[in-house]
Amino acid sequence: METIQKIWNKKFILLFITNLLVLAAFYASIPIIPVYCQEIGITGSGIGIVLTAMSVATILFRPIAGYLLDNFNRYRVYLLFLALFCLAFPSFIAFPIFGALIVIRLYMGAVYSVCGSATMTLASDVLPPTKITEGISRFAFTISIGMAVGPYVGIQVQNHLDSKASFLTVFAISVIALICVSCCRIKYPKVKRKKFSIKDSIYNPALPFMFNMTFLMIPYGAVIAYSSILAQEKNLMSFLPYFYICLVIGMLLSKISTQKMIDAGKHRVLVYISLIILVITMTSYIFLTTGAHLLIAGFFFGIGYGILQPLFQSFVTGTTPAPKRGVANATYLLSYDIGIGIGSLLMGCLQESIGLQKGFALTAIAYVVGGIIYIVYSDRYYRKLRKAASAEAPAKEVHTLAPYMKKEVYALQEDATVYDAIAFFSEKNISGAPILSKAGTAIGFISDGDIMRYMKEGKLAPMATDSSTLFMEYLWDPDAEFREKINTIMHLNILEIGTKKAITIDADASIQEVCKLLGESGVKKVPVVSDNKVVGILLRSAIINYLEKQYLEQAKTTHQAG
Repeated sequence: METIQKIWNKKFILLFITNLLVLAAFYASIPIIPVYCQEIGITGSGIGIVLTAMSVATILFRPIAGYLLDNFNRYRVYLLFLALFCLAFPSFIAFPIFGALIVIRLYMGAVYSVCGSATMTLASDVLPPTKITEGISRFAFTISIGMAVGPYVGIQVQNHLDSKASFLTVFAISVIALICVSCCRIKYPKVKRKKFSIKDSIYNPALPFMFNMTFLMIPYGAVIAYSSILAQEKNLMSFLPYFYICLVIGMLLSKISTQKMIDAGKHRVLVYISLIILVITMTSYIFLTTGAHLLIAGFFFGIGYGILQPLFQSFVTGTTPAPKRGVANATYLLSYDIGIGIGSLLMGCLQESIGLQKGFALTAIAYVVGGIIYIVYSDRYYRKLRKAASAEAPAKEVHTLAPYMKKEVYALQEDATVYDAIAFFSEKNISGAPILSKAGTAIGFISDGDIMRYMKEGKLAPMATDSSTLFMEYLWDPDAEFREKINTIMHLNILEIGTKKAITIDADASIQEVCKLLGESGVKKVPVVSDNKVVGILLRSAIINYLEKQYLEQAKTTHQAG
């Protein structure tokens, strides 16, 4: 793999577009298929079986997908399976038979399990090592955008033309995605293949969270699969494309607004809030008669899941050691496949017996069951894992950078003022410090240089070149206006002046990665983090000193040998 210096490099952009198009194609097919089934004479439980078939295949094939990506050239694997994925959409038109549709959905589940797992991995591979977390966070936006754009396009084509045209449109989108990723040409070295093992593909500590989330995903599967049929029954098809857009808007807003509460550890409150919102939303479907009601339901549905999904994801990642997070996430994500599959199948049966509106409302029971599981077991289990991890941390806290970093961390809290920072610098005899959130994560950095630059930009201290000349000017300059302006600045929050995006390095990073980060960023000191907590400070001088010693030892050995 070649060295990459920036996030938005050519390969990352192409993969971003590819994943957006693939997800748009996939999510566009979800509301199209139920309507298409009705058009060819498949109803009720038959639709549920067709929809559920994909989930079954995804569940069964996901472990194999992981094996293929880790033991073969993952770029070529992705190209092959994406090409196979494209062929699924015209197959719906070619084989409009119940049995054939089941086979097609099984086929889609198998190939999509590889495509869905591959893109995130490929994106990580083309990102700079020091910017993977930031890059993947941006890459994740393809999910929300795809969920909104895909159903909108698919339903609009279906409403104005027909289902066949919708499938051909989705096919065209997926082909464009294939062309985009073909331009990436990502090179991988040969890998040593290992034997496939089911045991290694399941992470047992993540199973309770997977089991809990499975219940919470059942109504999601019902809504995503059968909203198109419900809208058709209520003559609300013109509103359906905007239903999905409202859903995604709700998801994005909830993710943005609740992140601080998640960081602060207010998990239980958020779970209760989301479950209350979702129960009310699902039960309201009994009274659904208008397009406005449909859009509002979509928005609050998105709010609820925008809270639950990242929250339960954090339960898994926050209690799993770094080397096991891949398999832990794969285990947890089975809840999506199983829950959506059950929801689709269940809704097909409920449609025949009590109707869709009552069926949607009835699925709210799954939230109640999921909530009880959380209160009785999952919450306690999570706290137990966190406590065990904290107890083991001191004994295991031997990181690659431990010998070179200062373990005594001088840091400022996010609510500190500029005055607090200057007083802190003076007390500790330092020139800068990381800014920590209430949860203890690094969210920024402030130095005396940041303060000086802010004052110079504001033309408050034209003569000052460093902090000593600044305060000398303050003490002996008779300009009262100047003094008043400085006093005002001292009351500003440090995040208004400091760097709002913290540059950090993982405690297990190599010396080579550290050198690359220091060279690219130009900083003199960088916080060292482990499990999102600051565990030390690494000075550029310490790394330079280490490299000098390594050189001198090597030169000494060479000199003696000569």
